[in-house]
Amino acid sequence: MNETKALKKESLALMMNEAEGTHQTITADFTELYRRNATNVFYYLYSRVRNVADAEDLTSLTFVTALENLSGLRDPRKFTPWVFTIARNKAFDYFRQSQRRPMADFDEELESAKAVEVTLSQTDQDRLCDLESLISRLSPLEQEYLRLRIVADLPFAEIASILSEPETRIKKKYYRLLERLQAQVEN
Repeated sequence: MNETKALKKESLALMMNEAEGTHQTITADFTELYRRNATNVFYYLYSRVRNVADAEDLTSLTFVTALENLSGLRDPRKFTPWVFTIARNKAFDYFRQSQRRPMADFDEELESAKAVEVTLSQTDQDRLCDLESLISRLSPLEQEYLRLRIVADLPFAEIASILSEPETRIKKKYYRLLERLQAQVEN
């Protein structure tokens, strides 16, 4: 009987050590995924909320949620679109809870870019103003295409996963959007 108890204790200890090892592996893997994605998630969220502190908070919330729900991720190769979907939802929650209008219009983003780049020629400043005006008239979804592709620097496959649309449709809409903007800037 003592032998059985000893065997059970040893078995339990072995299972606990395996669980601890698995936990350490998951933590190490998550740390690496965080390092690879945190900056782009922050930039994406900042482009939405236009406030550094809020973007930092939302980035933290995004990764806490990701860690808490990591077991629900079926394919680890899809971590990046999955975490951007979480970030997107956190941004929606932020605006819903605060009853704020999204301050992430690209015209405001371009305004901050103009403040940084003060050595623009008058021609470049005029073109930037024109582009600012054109982008402010885009639909929220079209602005989202630009944010995910340009600000977050995501490949089309991941954007398609985040927006739950086929990759070919995302590419077509994105390139048509760029062509339309270019044609409008040239006119």
